[in-house]
Amino acid sequence: MIGMRAIFAIGLFAMISISLCLTEVKGEENSSVALQERFHSVVGEWLTLFQVNLEWFATTIVGFMKNAVKTIYFAVGLAGFVMWASGFSRYTGKRLIIGAVAMAIVSEILL
Repeated sequence: MIGMRAIFAIGLFAMISISLCLTEVKGEENSSVALQERFHSVVGEWLTLFQVNLEWFATTIVGFMKNAVKTIYFAVGLAGFVMWASGFSRYTGKRLIIGAVAMAIVSEILL
């Protein structure tokens, strides 16, 4: 369900695009064709800009996720090793090490 803000934003975008197109076509002979071409170019530029920003955002999020997961599986593996090597809780330490190795394999393959 589209909210009122989204509908308002879409309407505002359409009105701005049309007004930008109208300012460029004043005085031309075949103004309807020129208006349509200008509108298509403005919308195309906006979509290209949105696509570039979305790709940048996705790349940034994936990079952040890689670093976060590496930090987490390193900390889990280190805690498991300390628990296992110190004899504090060998079974839990072993499970933490196995979990860290599994997280490392999955994260390196998927990300």
